[in-house]
Amino acid sequence: MELDFLLIDVFTDRPFGGSRLYLFPDGGDVGEILMQKLAMEMGAGETAFIVPARAGGAAAGLRVFTPSGEIPFGGHSVLGATFALVELGRWSGAGEPFIWQLEAGRFAVERRPAAERPLYFLTQEPPVFMGQYFQRGKVARTLGISEDEIAITGLPCEVISTGLPIHIVPVASLEVMAAINLRRREADGIARDLGFGDLFVFTCEVEDPESTVHCRMFAPHFGIPEDAASGTATGALIAYMVRHRLVKCDSKVRIVSEQGLEMGRPSRIVAEADVRGGQASDIRVGGSCVLVGRGRLDVS
Repeated sequence: MELDFLLIDVFTDRPFGGSRLYLFPDGGDVGEILMQKLAMEMGAGETAFIVPARAGGAAAGLRVFTPSGEIPFGGHSVLGATFALVELGRWSGAGEPFIWQLEAGRFAVERRPAAERPLYFLTQEPPVFMGQYFQRGKVARTLGISEDEIAITGLPCEVISTGLPIHIVPVASLEVMAAINLRRREADGIARDLGFGDLFVFTCEVEDPESTVHCRMFAPHFGIPEDAASGTATGALIAYMVRHRLVKCDSKVRIVSEQGLEMGRPSRIVAEADVRGGQASDIRVGGSCVLVGRGRLDVS
């Protein structure tokens, strides 16, 4: 079997930024075991396979794998796959959004023209606030920082889902962000408490004045030591920021997240939401994509 793949950088307007995605555009004949082996071989945070939709209401299906297992939803995989359809001439990008079917449900992506590169926006699921995590000291030890650097924000560590549960952790400054040194053993302790030990850390101090927040994502239990761009997590973050009044809450709100700078893979993620009753709704997360390369694997 010969399999063509694309290498796409997502949430960036230039090569070698954002999150790497290996996309197999013709994955319908690839079995689950081989999908996992390919994800391990490619070694990116996410490897995705376009497959036929299993039910009505979606134009195509998408399966997403990390090096350690399949996940029900992956924001940058969905955006990268939609970008690939346009590049391959399989979708015009005009008119109605493209509807994907993933294990977590159906997700719509729209393409918006922009001055340099089009932006792709994914509509996420309504936010579910799954509870605060009161073990702040354990979180601080996991990150290798002082507990005071979390406490000083006056904000909680909280788990929110807009498709996947995300553990959001506030810290005080860019200096603290740069000092983070994730401790896997401590992360295992959080995993025993929550069912997963991954942390999405943010501060309202930024390097780029056009950004709203500076973020880092650590996902060791998905086989990802650090993720350069986390669309799903950014959707959860805008819900968190609206709930805790970290942004001006009119009828609509927009944030720009800078991520991946510590990794040398800068990314820019835009999140938008409507605000109803003090809560974020109709959350949309987007950014640009860049085709970096094409290849073919012989797996016979």
